[in-house]
Amino acid sequence: MQIIWKRLLADRTLQLTGVLALLALAFGNVHWSDINAHTIIALAALMMLVSVYETEGLLVYVASTVVSHFQTTRQIIRVTFLMAFFGSMLFTNDVAILTLVPIFVTIARKIQLKMILPLVFMTIFANLGSAVTPFGNPQNLYLASFYQLPALDFFKMSLPLGMVSLGLLFLVTYLFADDTVGAVALEKHPINKRHMVVVLLVTVVVLAAILNALPIGVALIASGLLALGYDRTTFVKIDYGVLLLFVGFFVIVGALSRVPVLESVLTHLTDGPIKVFFAGILTSQVISNVPGAILLSKFTHLVYPLYLGASIGGLGTIIASLANLLAWRQYQLQTDEQSWSFPTRSMLINVLLLLIFIPLGLLLLKLN
Repeated sequence: MQIIWKRLLADRTLQLTGVLALLALAFGNVHWSDINAHTIIALAALMMLVSVYETEGLLVYVASTVVSHFQTTRQIIRVTFLMAFFGSMLFTNDVAILTLVPIFVTIARKIQLKMILPLVFMTIFANLGSAVTPFGNPQNLYLASFYQLPALDFFKMSLPLGMVSLGLLFLVTYLFADDTVGAVALEKHPINKRHMVVVLLVTVVVLAAILNALPIGVALIASGLLALGYDRTTFVKIDYGVLLLFVGFFVIVGALSRVPVLESVLTHLTDGPIKVFFAGILTSQVISNVPGAILLSKFTHLVYPLYLGASIGGLGTIIASLANLLAWRQYQLQTDEQSWSFPTRSMLINVLLLLIFIPLGLLLLKLN
């Protein structure tokens, strides 16, 4: 319990959100219904499940095994991007970054590879890959819950963007040299196959509940029992700050959505699909795409342009997606590098890609 409190007290993003939420409660008009319980429960269930995966070491095992089979710099970079892209679909973009950044830093040191540019693109493809599934990132969880989207409808929205992003991934890898480096041996721990059978069964239950095939409470119970029966220390490893952060977002957004001036402005900015699309992109640049999506959903029924705006809006500024900040933090922790090289290059590349993806988003809207 002490470890959890220390982690919460050290989270500056949570501290700022907490202060703003308290101000919203004190001076704003907030309703209990502003807090989307389905999203909170789904996120809690997913976090417990992912924590078990991390404790078992499956993600590190898979990543280490896959990387060890490639022997050129381009192959290693490409497979790392692909693991970030597809891994984020199942385990969220944050978990993909937390798992793969340390592994890639270790590899880069072994083969003397410059790491900032690959790490920036890895984060970008983790964000883009996470946009493909309803459980790939927090805003998708929220949008799928808020608009009560069936899985098929969600994938109809997300797959065109996902296919283009995957094509871009393969093109980007040709920016990197294809030097031979030999096999890369990485430390990995053996996997308990019996444990993994149980974990995979619970995974199916949790994902089915998130996709509305089962009551969402079933997901929380299943993942909670798994964590309890597997290893009680799993509960300590869960980042409860994320759950509190979401509660704070809901409270703040609820209060902001009832400020008359802001309500009038946002109503005007969301009265058409193109306006919603650009509103999603612009709000993401300023307050990040998660709270941006929550805020704008209060004013529009147009889910597809909002989804595109929030997904593409994760490109751009360093705060457009919280995963960008997480990747920067991981880079600092793994390398002791405190300069502004990472965020500067990240912003430059993200803005360039944003300018490319905006016309793409408009085209997808037109074709829809």
